[in-house]
Amino acid sequence: MKKYVSTMVVGLAALAIAGSASADTTNVIHITGSTAFRGATMTAIGNILNPGYVCGFVGAGPLTKASYAEFRGSTIVGSLPVDIKVSWSGSVGGVQTVVQGLTVSTWLNSPSLAAGPAGASVSATYDAAAPAEITMSDSFQGSTAFTSPALTDHVVGVVPFQWVRNVGCPSTFSNVSTLLAQILLGTGQVPFSQATGTNADESTLLTVIGRDEDSGTRLCAFAESGFGIFGAPFQYQPTISGSPGTGGVVTAVAPWPANTVNGTLYPVGHSGYNSGGLVASALGTPGSFANAGTWLVSYPGISDAATAVGLGAATLNYNGFAYSATAVREGQYTFWSYEHLMYLSSLSGNALTVAQQLATRIHDVDATASGIILSTMQVGRTVEGGAVTFGSPY
Repeated sequence: MKKYVSTMVVGLAALAIAGSASADTTNVIHITGSTAFRGATMTAIGNILNPGYVCGFVGAGPLTKASYAEFRGSTIVGSLPVDIKVSWSGSVGGVQTVVQGLTVSTWLNSPSLAAGPAGASVSATYDAAAPAEITMSDSFQGSTAFTSPALTDHVVGVVPFQWVRNVGCPSTFSNVSTLLAQILLGTGQVPFSQATGTNADESTLLTVIGRDEDSGTRLCAFAESGFGIFGAPFQYQPTISGSPGTGGVVTAVAPWPANTVNGTLYPVGHSGYNSGGLVASALGTPGSFANAGTWLVSYPGISDAATAVGLGAATLNYNGFAYSATAVREGQYTFWSYEHLMYLSSLSGNALTVAQQLATRIHDVDATASGIILSTMQVGRTVEGGAVTFGSPY
């Protein structure tokens, strides 16, 4: 694993200056993977750094929902100067990136970082493509197609997911069962009556949208529903007039176009959005009875579900149970998986030290920003979608 080393070390005071144009640090660390758990991970990054660190992100923000971000400062434990760059793409894609040594071209390198924890929205200025040392994953490595070499795996939390209907979708649709999820994922559309039990809804369509092949959220939804991790789905892409969210409207839907992800071409209907945030924006866009198929449903993590709800979407029960942290902890609500921090066993030195500090911080404190603290769980499981049994193995 390549180690990135600069030739200068600057003091903490210099690192604390917002707008510094230089990433003068001995430890550049790259993290990729899960968009569903990015809030917790970026919260933890800030919390392992000394006060005075600077950070920035691309987009409207906030930082915890950004896809690309950068943190410069020094660690509280050990005073290690670091430049931590994150590029979130999806859990499965993150595992593949680390296992195969793939390079990522969206490592932020900004001259305009601002004092944390809010940071600043900055222009998209990136380093040359480089591999990642660390990845976050919503799934076990063994559940992906990228099982060798085996990565060191720290289970750091629980990430719950929710089924969500888009803005305007009638409230008579209130529950997703495993069998409804299977038929939705397999065909892409079902008569709305299958979701509501109302004869008058037979001529209206319910359409599923979702994530692409890099996504651990997608893997967990497919496993939990019994559709199958490696099942071939049929997902749709909404046509949105105006801006996604409350400023737009879904006017039509079409099968997701053929798409290439990490060098693999997938057929029409197989792929989806590359970020949970994009799913949230689509769910936050109103549909209508006038535009066929524009009642949408999807399966985001709870952070992205909350974003969609903030735009007017609504969460659904799963197998008759509403999501709550207590319902997950006690085994009643089962649409969840473990969150993992992973890296190659060859990782060493300060990069390994930072990875371990980050894993500990998420595990002990910051998992709550995107999920549930492991120590509060009363139940557990051995694989995504597997039986939930009393007693937590982690």
